[in-house]
Amino acid sequence: MLSAPAKFNIWRAPTDNDRNIKTKWMTEGFDRAQMKVYSCSWEKKGNTAVEIAVNFSLGGYIRYPILHGEALWRIEGSGEIALRVQVKVREQVEFLPRFGLQLTMPRGTEEVEYFGFGPHESYIDKKQSVRKGKYLLTVDEMFQNYIMPQENGSRYGTEWAVVSNKLGMGLHFSGPAAFSFQALHYTPEDLTAAAHTYELVKRKETIVHLDYKMSGVGSNSCGPELLEPYRLKEKEFAFELRIVPVFKEDF
Repeated sequence: MLSAPAKFNIWRAPTDNDRNIKTKWMTEGFDRAQMKVYSCSWEKKGNTAVEIAVNFSLGGYIRYPILHGEALWRIEGSGEIALRVQVKVREQVEFLPRFGLQLTMPRGTEEVEYFGFGPHESYIDKKQSVRKGKYLLTVDEMFQNYIMPQENGSRYGTEWAVVSNKLGMGLHFSGPAAFSFQALHYTPEDLTAAAHTYELVKRKETIVHLDYKMSGVGSNSCGPELLEPYRLKEKEFAFELRIVPVFKEDF
């Protein structure tokens, strides 16, 4: 159910309201942050599980690391994956656009069901028009088609989500705390690079983001900077996820 390696991600396609802060983000290398692994070890747990510990950083080329992290992956024989990651952000950097896990699911993974805020997009500071409930959508319906391509379609406060194909085969995502969830046919880089909607090329794969948090969208295109309570400015935090392969008829 994954067609590319999973990766941690801090970048989102800048919105109109990010027009000022995005310069600082790009100068710091947020848009080109890559993982550097310092150590990786594994240990067998019982007869059916393995734990993999990874010490890593994310940073732009020839820049100081933006953050350091310690990730512990537990992989069960059933296919279930549990992730726990501890993150320390460098003191001098601006607040992060987001932090989370980016997954690429294969062609045909088109159905989305989740319990959280909906039915349309919502963010930490943009959720007055949504209500919490269970929603069933397609990946195309998760997309908000802005005239200038930008960050869109995330669902704040998601408690669980399933992304699956027409046979009901997919992945179930959950965690001990609500998270920000997104499933689109575009990567953040696709949306960043396109200045107009006609420049977007829809991917066959489904790009899933499971975010610890995403900074709010604010109103800085014509108003004040994003307010402090809506910024991902924590210098230390922990994030946990559970990923389980499922048949929806059994869920």
